[in-house]
Order: sequence, then C-alpha cells, then structure tokens
Amino acid sequence: MFNLQGGELIIIAVLALVVLGPERLPDAMRRLGRALGQLRRMGNEVTEEFRSAVAEPMDDLRSAVVDPARDLHDAARGTAESVRDGMADPSDPSTPVSGDAPGHQPGVDDHGAAADGDMAPDGDDAGPGGDQ
Repeated sequence: MFNLQGGELIIIAVLALVVLGPERLPDAMRRLGRALGQLRRMGNEVTEEFRSAVAEPMDDLRSAVVDPARDLHDAARGTAESVRDGMADPSDPSTPVSGDAPGHQPGVDDHGAAADGDMAPDGDDAGPGGDQ
C-alpha cells in the first residue's frame, strides 16, 4: 500500500515508541488499525457503488451490441445451411447437374432452337425449310 520495507517499518516503530511511550502505543496502534479498516470499507463501498451504477448502462450497451450480432450470426448460419442443403448431390439423379435447370429439355438451347438447327419440337414451325 505505502511500499514500506522492513528497515523503514522498524524506524517508524522505534519513533512511535519514543514519541508515544509504551503505555499509549498499543491504544494508538488499535486506533490506527480501526482507521485503516474503515478506509478500506469506505473504498470497497465506493467501488461497489460505482460498479452498480455502471452495471445497468453496460448491460444495455452489451444487449444493444450482442443481440444484433447474435441475430446476424444466426441469419448467416441459416443462409449457409440453406445453401448447403440446396446444393446438388452428384450421386442423386433427380438433382440438376452442370447448370441444367429443372424443366430444361436436352438438345434444345435457351431460345427454343434445337441443337441441330431445327426449331423446338413445340409444333410452331415446320423446320428449317419453312412452310411445306
């Protein structure tokens, strides 16, 4: 507390004995001990009061920061799980492979033209030669 070492304490004790005398020294030491104990209690009370005064705003601040962060974390985890669940399993024949969308007809491009130049087999056109 005061950073006193052994030699310094002995000098202080000898001076107190000379100044106060042997009959008043024990009473002075008791009063000094009580005063130090009271100072410690007062310091502890101030510390506890400070902690309780700061605790509520700190809890509000924590909840204002931690709750949205937790919500964001949960949302990211849910998105990652849904993406993981939606990925195609290469061993499952019912899932689209290599960019084929569901409902895509093999051999027909995105504009309805057949891969060999004919129009899509929907019956609108007769073929590459026009109307026949």
